[in-house]
Order: sequence, then C-alpha cells, then structure tokens
Amino acid sequence: MKTTKEVSISLRNNTEKEQVAKRLLETILEKYSLDKWILCNEVVIEEGASGKAFPIIRLSVWRDKEDGMLAQFIHEQYHWIERGHEETMIEAMDELRKIFPNAPIEKPEGGGSDKSTYVHLIVCRLEFLGLKEILGEDRAFALVSGNSNYTWIRKMALDRGSEIDRVIMKYFPESIKH
Repeated sequence: MKTTKEVSISLRNNTEKEQVAKRLLETILEKYSLDKWILCNEVVIEEGASGKAFPIIRLSVWRDKEDGMLAQFIHEQYHWIERGHEETMIEAMDELRKIFPNAPIEKPEGGGSDKSTYVHLIVCRLEFLGLKEILGEDRAFALVSGNSNYTWIRKMALDRGSEIDRVIMKYFPESIKH
C-alpha cells in the first residue's frame, strides 16, 4: 500500500521532535497509498510552527500520533486545490457565504479571516472525506470533530457536509472524485 509519489521531507531545525515527526510521516507514507492526495511533494517539518500549505507544505510536530499527522498532511495537501484556481475559489467562497452567511471569523471557531473561514469549509470537508476513505468513517469523524482548530468550520464540515459537497462538486470536482 506504499505511497509511490516521491515526497521530500526536510527539517527546519533538526530537533529531536522534528526527527520523530519525520519518521512518523515516513511511516505513514509507507503504510498508506496516498498518491491521489499528494498535490505538493515538498514538506518541511518545523517545531513550534503551525501547519501551512504555501509555498511548500509545513507541518508542525505537535501531532505525535499517526492519525493526527496523517490528518495534518491531508489537510495541507488539500489547500493546493487553490493553486492556479484563485478565481474559482472566489466563486466557491461566494456560494458558501450564501449557505453560511453568519460564519464566525475569529479563531478557534473560524479561520481568522473571512477568506480563511470559507476556504477552510472546503478544505476541512475534503480532509474528512479523504480521511474517511483512508481510515474509515469512525476514525475520520473522531479526528475532524476532535480537532481544536476551526471548531465551527469542522462542525459544519461534518453536520452540513452535503451542502459543502455540492459546492465542491461544482467548483472542484476533481478533488472529490476519489
């Protein structure tokens, strides 16, 4: 079941925690076939940092369990659907604003900005769908619902997923057809 796409993993500071996180990610890439979720093949692991998708994927080390690291990896990969499709994302966000007109913006419920909140409705829904395919529905649900970041967004990704799925299918159909 090994991932066949090459993923370059580097360490920002080469700390012990970064080394452990790297070995954990390597184990995940060996254990699961993640090729269809890899949109960026460059990953840096940085202790004390939060996950980021651009210009390369940056993962934090606080996810010391396999499922948590996998969820973080999939989440940041899904941000790459935006790359080169910024106008499409704007249209999708406008549609989501109509479905969720009073979305909280401030963290931890929202994304910290209007744009981040609406982008994360898509990314967190795709994260759940990817994890569901990889780990099964129960583990995926536990991971997404138990995450303390974007709490309202993640709740909507689970409770109102079919509404978000319609937007994803309209604007990013290739990302939902796994």
